[in-house]
Amino acid sequence: MQHPGADTWYMPDLLQVDALQSALAAEFNLVVTPEYAATVVYTDSFDWRLYQQGYLLHCHGQSWTLYHGDSCEVTVQQGGPELKGSRFAQDFPPGRLREILEPILGVRCLLPLATVGLKGCQIRLLNRDEKTVARIVVETQQPAGKKSIFRLIRLFGLRGYDQELAHVRRILEENGVRQNASPLIGFEEGCRVAGRQPLDYSSKFSLVLDPACTARQAMVRIYQSLLESIKRNIPGVLEDWDSEFLHDLRVAIRRTRSGLSLVTKVLPDAMVERFKRDFGLLGSLTGPTRDLDVYLLNRDDYLNRLPPALQPGLNGFFAELARRRQVEQKKLVRVLRAKKSKTILAAWQRALHNQDLQPAPLAGIPVGELAGRIIVKRFKRVLREGKALNTATPDAEVHRLRIQCKKLRYAIEFFSSLYPKEEVQRVVRQLKKLQDILGSFNDLSVQLEMLRLNLTKQRGESRRNLELAAALGGLMQSLFQEQQALRDHFAEAFDQFSDPETMALFHQLFRKKQEPS
Repeated sequence: MQHPGADTWYMPDLLQVDALQSALAAEFNLVVTPEYAATVVYTDSFDWRLYQQGYLLHCHGQSWTLYHGDSCEVTVQQGGPELKGSRFAQDFPPGRLREILEPILGVRCLLPLATVGLKGCQIRLLNRDEKTVARIVVETQQPAGKKSIFRLIRLFGLRGYDQELAHVRRILEENGVRQNASPLIGFEEGCRVAGRQPLDYSSKFSLVLDPACTARQAMVRIYQSLLESIKRNIPGVLEDWDSEFLHDLRVAIRRTRSGLSLVTKVLPDAMVERFKRDFGLLGSLTGPTRDLDVYLLNRDDYLNRLPPALQPGLNGFFAELARRRQVEQKKLVRVLRAKKSKTILAAWQRALHNQDLQPAPLAGIPVGELAGRIIVKRFKRVLREGKALNTATPDAEVHRLRIQCKKLRYAIEFFSSLYPKEEVQRVVRQLKKLQDILGSFNDLSVQLEMLRLNLTKQRGESRRNLELAAALGGLMQSLFQEQQALRDHFAEAFDQFSDPETMALFHQLFRKKQEPS
């Protein structure tokens, strides 16, 4: 988000609002609104989804205000729920604000980011025809937890009145208003007080490696970045704010395990084997809750696959999933708070810090040589296993290819900063198409097995059981048909992934990195 510093300034300490109004009144007619004062709470998702789209949202009690654009002009003001811990877009009443929030936030919740005290007034500047030519907001912003009070002057021009706007700027400058400021200084400082700053977290792996570093130095930085992601997501999992905290936690654990499997002889073997086991354990313990999250998030999709007459049969099914999810979430909280989990993460952090003292055969090779070697090896394996697939391939073998694609993707992401960005993005786009199909295929396979097990557990011929059995059967038929269609889509996507152009790009990008400089 870019801020128009030229139209926002710090108000000089010696300049009083009355004096400023007098200077403006000498050239314009003024309409001054009554002073406002409020303590507002700025909110966004943990991964800054609103901010990334140019939005800022704050609430004062049940009053919500959404800003958009560099000028922080108000987009929507309306009532809504009180911000108690966390809120989802679906918690808002139907209306424009909810319409904007739902597609941006998705499954993520809003969390409080910064509390700021605001006080000020608005001045409309009118010409001789009594038409508004510009607006000025004089405002103080004080973040909670800071003694500093920021006195700001913000100038908003109107289309067609450029000369008047320039005149207002001259008046402000003549009164000492010269030092540019961010119109969001209170928000930004409030975030810092709370230990956050805009865009300080993303679920996407992004790390710039020094091409001159060794393989070990690179892998340590990669593992440290992943460990930071694990640690940052744990509080959200414990509080159960939204399902993405657990998803991101599992992805960071999985990336760590994949790194330990992909990159051998860079860290000591004993260290690698120990932490492969440890992170494998953490991954398995977090699995049941995530599986249930996926089923519950698919509720609307499941219902839409069935004719209306069969949909009520799933009500009890989802109620049981929600109950099981509560049980598994409590188990997960106990696991993450247990001494063993804390010991694993603390030991991993110490091992990464002390790794220079431990020898390994490939620790000192250039990172570029390591990267090219790993990526090309994984690429060849994906090609080999992909070519062996056909419409009759068992689900388990399709799943193995999915894992190999995921490892290739992780390897490219780990070392992407060493290669030209546009070319890497082209490769990743082709790989992602393949991954999306394989991921959907595997999800359907898992869901079908889960539904099959639930169906086999049904006992008796009560109306409720018969309705559930009919709904589960109809749902399984729909999911199976989609899974079969994905087999055909896979063949097309794999042909694109393995075509001569993509293969040539892979070799051009990654083989040359293996050559010593």
